Amino acid sequence: MATSLSPATRRVVGLMLIVAGGLLVAAQILRFGVSAAEWQQGGWNAVQTTYLVLSVLMLGVGVLIVRYGWRMRQDGRISDEPGGGRVS
Repeated sequence: MATSLSPATRRVVGLMLIVAGGLLVAAQILRFGVSAAEWQQGGWNAVQTTYLVLSVLMLGVGVLIVRYGWRMRQDGRISDEPGGGRVS
């Protein structure tokens, strides 16, 4: 049986998730800058499609991690569904 985290621990874990997600979002924004510079130099032939798709996916993952950490830090609710969507 899983034990519930204390409110202080949830706040710390939530903050760590927000920082990790924020760093991931910042890294993906920098990767978009690199892709834009490659595109300006060589057009579409210089830009790898896989690189762009992975950047978009990782940007989405970073936003979800930030959101998860924000929800955990607020009140422990992870789900937006009404009812028993609490972590504890």
